[in-house]
Amino acid sequence: MMTDATRRDFLKIAVLAPLMPALMAACRRADTRRVVNFYNWSNYIGKDTLPEFTRRAGVSVRYDLFADEEEMFAKIRAGARGYDLVVIGDYLIPRFKSLNLIDAVPSGTLKNMGNLAPRFRRPSYDPDETTIPYLWGTTGIAYNRRKLAKQPSSWWDLWDPKYKDRISMLDNVRDCVAVAMQLLRIPQTTRDPEDFRKVRELLLRQKPLVRQYSSSSYLNSLVAGEIDLAMTWSGDLFQAARDNPDLDYVLPKEGTYMWVDCLAMLRGSRHREDTLRLIDYLLEPEVAGSISNSVRYATPNAKAFPLVEKALRRDPRVYPTPQTMGQLQLHHILDPEQSEMWNQVWADVKVS
Repeated sequence: MMTDATRRDFLKIAVLAPLMPALMAACRRADTRRVVNFYNWSNYIGKDTLPEFTRRAGVSVRYDLFADEEEMFAKIRAGARGYDLVVIGDYLIPRFKSLNLIDAVPSGTLKNMGNLAPRFRRPSYDPDETTIPYLWGTTGIAYNRRKLAKQPSSWWDLWDPKYKDRISMLDNVRDCVAVAMQLLRIPQTTRDPEDFRKVRELLLRQKPLVRQYSSSSYLNSLVAGEIDLAMTWSGDLFQAARDNPDLDYVLPKEGTYMWVDCLAMLRGSRHREDTLRLIDYLLEPEVAGSISNSVRYATPNAKAFPLVEKALRRDPRVYPTPQTMGQLQLHHILDPEQSEMWNQVWADVKVS
């Protein structure tokens, strides 16, 4: 069993989730204290990061956890209130903005904003810098070197019948549908029903080979040797490899996706000034470097990069070479109609 919880670890959430409505209500009643309500993936931050902020700033941080970003988005869209700061993926930012769910970080309020690397400033998914880049990574294939005769090299390896019942796929519509589109050479911008029929067919052809669709528990299965191949997010695999050194990670030859998780200030935040203090703190080089060392994801913070462990910053699986970086894609920003088409394909695959 793994000793380190991962970014997508659901175990703590399962315990806390039934208590959260009462806890958040209590938080609102006791809102006279200085506090920031932070909504994030579990264990997607350093062990001492938030306690140190509280020690220095005198501001408590209530840390709530989510296991799936689409569910997080649906919860906030449905009216969940009480959060001040939330971590959201790049492709979700335009959806949050279109619904007026987040407030822009006021220009000039963050003294550490200039620490970010130029490539993460004014990106296509957030050109007016409403949000602040936090961590980034890639989507690829995890595998067990001891179990496989040769290293996988292609997304097609996850469709190979010889690995039947030894394959895991992320329980994530954006990654799974996007990879199927990539293999079929279908652009993410498509609206053609025939394209979506082909994607559905390809994913259904793979389904009998798949042991599980999981974004968290599959890591325990990898560590235990119960599966040999898995679609994964980069840092999660490197956390799992602490418990099983036979685990490795590869970016498929067809190319893959990079993503950027960002800090967003929710509209209606009741603790705006202290939320901005927390964001600025997270941009400090020493803090950002420590977070990256802890969670094994890449930092967008250029001044933090020299503080990242040498082995980590020199690892092309974490920080791909310039040539590989040129081949990485960001997920296309979908409009509501396209999102519905993607979601329907994924629902069809999951229930079939």
